[in-house]
Amino acid sequence: MTTIYLIRHSVRLGRDLIEEYNTTQEKIIKEEKIVLSPLGEERAKILSEKDEFNNIDKIYCSNCVRTIQTAKYLMERHNLKCSIDERLDERRVGIPNDDEVPNWFEMQFLDENYKTIGGESQLDVQNRMSEVIDEILENNKDKRVCVFTHGYAMTFYCLKYCDLEEASKDKVEFSYKGKTILDRRISAPEVFKLTFNDKELVDMELIEFDDLDFNSGV
Repeated sequence: MTTIYLIRHSVRLGRDLIEEYNTTQEKIIKEEKIVLSPLGEERAKILSEKDEFNNIDKIYCSNCVRTIQTAKYLMERHNLKCSIDERLDERRVGIPNDDEVPNWFEMQFLDENYKTIGGESQLDVQNRMSEVIDEILENNKDKRVCVFTHGYAMTFYCLKYCDLEEASKDKVEFSYKGKTILDRRISAPEVFKLTFNDKELVDMELIEFDDLDFNSGV
């Protein structure tokens, strides 16, 4: 059996703390450079010390500063390097167009093909996440792997295997084989534990810790 932990980054620095951003860089580059807040650093360190993450064999990160910052404590604990892959990046939002499609957020969950202008659909994200995770499974058979990624990216991947029960900006609920996995907004950090037999998913669960209470991280 191969264990993959899908881990959302810890609490990011709030946009309200940036007074001015004078740059010609594209929005996607600015998003990739966002760092963890001081609280996010504390929570990332607490996470790395959990017994759940004993005997980790490999670490993967998205191409974003905040996932690498979250992973670095676990990397140091296990003396591991990380592999960075942009296919683990967050969903590209594009232009939501709230005036014409006020419920675009829910539509991204209810219709796997729906996308905003210049953005990605649920299926787009799911496909690239599936591609890289299949490669991880091929290269890490019977190992324990941590994959540091993002809230919507990991949620959309899980929906490949799960039943969606509810989706709104206040709450997302989905279940696996009749077992509720998530029934709230996603936290920062957040951990989904997936167990595979070769490339077949055989179990999924949400791992929660008493000293890491809910924090949306945005």
